[in-house]
Amino acid sequence: MALIKSKYKGEGLNAKPFPILASIDTNEAHRLRAGRFKKAIEADEHFLLWKVENLSHDIRFQWKDKTLNVELKDFTGDCQSDYVASIINSEGRLYHQALTGREIQDPLIIMVLGGDTEVASAIAKTVFSRGFLGQKAEDKIIEYTHMVESFEANCEGCNIRVWRLKENPYGRMLLRVRKILGGGDLSCFRPSPADGERKFVGLSLLIGNGICPARSESILEKFNLTLESKKPDTYLNDCNGIGPKLASVVQEAFNLPHEITTRPKVRKARRGKYESRGWV
Repeated sequence: MALIKSKYKGEGLNAKPFPILASIDTNEAHRLRAGRFKKAIEADEHFLLWKVENLSHDIRFQWKDKTLNVELKDFTGDCQSDYVASIINSEGRLYHQALTGREIQDPLIIMVLGGDTEVASAIAKTVFSRGFLGQKAEDKIIEYTHMVESFEANCEGCNIRVWRLKENPYGRMLLRVRKILGGGDLSCFRPSPADGERKFVGLSLLIGNGICPARSESILEKFNLTLESKKPDTYLNDCNGIGPKLASVVQEAFNLPHEITTRPKVRKARRGKYESRGWV
């Protein structure tokens, strides 16, 4: 770990970001899906393949002081499912894996390498493989489906995420893991309304609670949307991160007086010729 930290040590724009370390459990490492996971790691510069060792779950991600565990569940070619079997079978293997995750108190994700269709097919395959036919088979499919859905709902209630990922599962998993450990940012998804609609949308976002842009428009027909300074002698560019350009944008959006946009520069008094030389 010390070698990794020294390699990625640095400051400023040229500093190399510290990677998310990905370790694989010893029993997981020999499986075919481990090869796919390794390829995804190698293709993503935010991650570094770290160790193969005995882990509590199939995969462990570490970034700075944060740890996240992932338990993988997949399907075979005949629609048999380790995921479905581990829920409906009496030994409750997935229950114990989830319980272990809660006991070690690190976030746990159960990642199902398939979607709703694969889960439904696996349930039906399990029912027919146990000799159920006709109405009994239908009843068992309903029962097992409820068991799986109830298990997932209870996991979510216990802060254990359950992901059903069929297409590009490892790439999507790495993106989600990166955002969980490093923090998400929704600012890039904020709406970009036309200039004439910005006030309506802005008021709607500020107030919320049923004030949609249409209702905001009706309010702004009779009221001005203004900013009032909390203290006298306050200018927009006094705010951290607000320069002259952004201050002008805010001033225009709220119809503020131009004189509160930017704090005037104080000119230093010019000293006399002889005074500056210390002759007086």
